[in-house]
Amino acid sequence: MTKTDRQPITSLSIDLDQIALPAFFVAGDLSVSCTASSNTETFCQTLAKELKSSSAPNIFDLLLRPTIKDTLCDWQTLFSFVYTMLQQSTEKDTFSMGTVFVPKMYIPVFENEYFDLPKSSHFHVESCTLDSDPPMGIYGLQFKEGTLFVLHNNPLHCQFSKGIQLQSITDTMEASDVKKTFCVLSVRINDSHKISDAMLPDVFMEVINHVWSAADNAVRPFGGVRIGCIGPKVQYLFAESIGRNPIFSAICCATQLNDLMRTIEKKIKEKLGWMDVLRLNMGISHGTDDPAAPDIAETPEFMIPGGAPDQSSFLSDASAKGEIWITKNAVTQLPKKLMDRIVLGVDRDGRFLRNFFTQLSDPFKESAHKKMNHDFTTLFVARIIKVVENLPPTAKKN
Repeated sequence: MTKTDRQPITSLSIDLDQIALPAFFVAGDLSVSCTASSNTETFCQTLAKELKSSSAPNIFDLLLRPTIKDTLCDWQTLFSFVYTMLQQSTEKDTFSMGTVFVPKMYIPVFENEYFDLPKSSHFHVESCTLDSDPPMGIYGLQFKEGTLFVLHNNPLHCQFSKGIQLQSITDTMEASDVKKTFCVLSVRINDSHKISDAMLPDVFMEVINHVWSAADNAVRPFGGVRIGCIGPKVQYLFAESIGRNPIFSAICCATQLNDLMRTIEKKIKEKLGWMDVLRLNMGISHGTDDPAAPDIAETPEFMIPGGAPDQSSFLSDASAKGEIWITKNAVTQLPKKLMDRIVLGVDRDGRFLRNFFTQLSDPFKESAHKKMNHDFTTLFVARIIKVVENLPPTAKKN
């Protein structure tokens, strides 16, 4: 067991010497006051090293360092969990000042107004499972003096609240009966045939591999994972996890991907001397998982033709010029405060009508209709333009 700053945690009668697991304590000012790690565990070991070399031991500054990120394959979930726990327990002004530098792409999106409630000084416990092999759990224990985070590489699957949500009727349901929302983002390179025809096959494959590698890296911070790739098209799955709405995550990710493609296009032009316009055509749809299925990819939405993957795939195939299309069913699953941040709608008679939807067959060419699954004809869709930032509190209307 290696330790740093072995003093007791403020007024608590707990010393990290008494904890036989990797752990770290975050005080009320968001500073890391002490850590403990085992001989085989790397996250808290690295956290301790970074803490020693830091003049400002802010937990979020430490967690955002590349050396910390590299210690966990599911770093984003851990970051979201810590962010969520500390936002709930830290004074609002202190938290705002201590997180002002956190990139917006890493900030979890909350679906309720829980964090607008007065802060509680009561003892509180939360837990979350990280996607690792073997499974690892992180536990947060809130005290008046701060929050203790403990990592366990063989976690008990406790039925603590996952996501710090308000009490609701679903809390009385059996855990196995609760279905979770997931979202599928299909991404296709616009005019891929035209780009391919202008290059030798090996050069085109080099471009394709570079694009998908960059896209994978861009999707990962939003919680997305690749579930399929066929040449110029890939699909990403966004599942529910602490602090994240999978549909909103997919939308934010999609709006950033085309910006990323402009950067890649510029770099390829510099390397090859020429490159056609590089844009991604995208489709977004949602589904719900079957709790009885061992893997989300085995749920009915994946197994039955016309489910979420097929819907999103068709939308990406039928769209063009870097457009992003989403089903109305997916949009209506969003909380209102997230829905209001999305600029979407349809073009009608030369005008863009915000917050309107159109039947799937209307905006696309006749050639696309021939490939349309019968189940798709009843879908209503809209085109996503952008995601707007939240207004600061002083700008909100009373």
